[in-house]
Amino acid sequence: MNASTCRRAVLATVALGAALTVAACTASAPAESGRGATGSTSNGEDPLPIDQLCGDRPIKVAHVAGFGANSWRKITQAELVDELSACPNVSVEYTQADSDLQKYITAINSYTAKGFDAIVTYDDFGSQALNALKNAHDAGVVVVPYIADPGGSVGVDYDGYVQYDFDTEGDTMAKWLNDQLEPGGKILFSGGLPGGSPSTVALWDGLMETASELGNPFSPLTNEPQPSNWDAAYEQRAMAGALTKYPEIDALVSDYGVASKGGVRAFVNAGRPIPPLATSATDNELGCMWLQYHESNPDFHLLTLDGTTTVVRIAARKALAAVNGLPDNEPEQFELPTFIDTRNGKLPTCREDLPPDADLSSALSPDQLQAVFQ
Repeated sequence: MNASTCRRAVLATVALGAALTVAACTASAPAESGRGATGSTSNGEDPLPIDQLCGDRPIKVAHVAGFGANSWRKITQAELVDELSACPNVSVEYTQADSDLQKYITAINSYTAKGFDAIVTYDDFGSQALNALKNAHDAGVVVVPYIADPGGSVGVDYDGYVQYDFDTEGDTMAKWLNDQLEPGGKILFSGGLPGGSPSTVALWDGLMETASELGNPFSPLTNEPQPSNWDAAYEQRAMAGALTKYPEIDALVSDYGVASKGGVRAFVNAGRPIPPLATSATDNELGCMWLQYHESNPDFHLLTLDGTTTVVRIAARKALAAVNGLPDNEPEQFELPTFIDTRNGKLPTCREDLPPDADLSSALSPDQLQAVFQ
């Protein structure tokens, strides 16, 4: 783990009020395991297609999320099922813990006791759940967390890991804001669950790191992310309170564009001009909202970094590679591509034939996206 990633893990853990193990800042190279897994660090060769990773024996995969009550999580589960559909010998079972740490740990322990071959998981609780993941790993279950840093290290506490490249994501957002804000511009960052979420803190850290390198051209209004609960209604209430508290908000940043729709609505309801928004993990409706409001809000520019729901596919391929003792050539860092950039001519679309919650950057087909929300 490099120094920046280590620092993000520490910050995430501080936000969650838990102690980070020393292992989180040790070598990222995978240790050899008794299951013949080759670890999670790409060796530079091309990733193997999913149908070459299936194996020929029945394999049970559990998908466990710490939180599942939004459209992103539903699409992500559908992406995982779609990816593994290439393997007729693989079955998938899904559960989510409703933001309850003990429920999440119980789910990990249960799938371990049931003899599942692999657990692919979004650990919303960071290092607080690391012992459960390590216990599953030590019991012979292949464990692959994705996106949210659980602490620990590959090959010691779990078998593979893939996350967004938070440094690049934060860097892109910071530079985009720097190009359009006056010096000292005030930004409001929203995201994550109350109490802090590892992935949210990681993006915050990446954004602030680049801001520091640029000479701190803008100023955050809060010392940590304002929770959005990854929910548009929650975000709308939180933003309404922020608008009362802060007479000047020059830009918005978030880690979940679907929730940011609530923030935009709060500005509209308050009669305040909508400022620029840099975000990721968006949906169809956010593009529709930009098309609706941008003419009357000329400063309302939109940057989105997307393809977020496809990361679970990488985690699935890592899991199968470990289960079957095959090379894992998948990346540990996934760089999100720019999907919308209204300042530079990449405009959103509004697909009336798809649900408002549909992620247009998803690898699912339009018919598959329709089915997710039926």
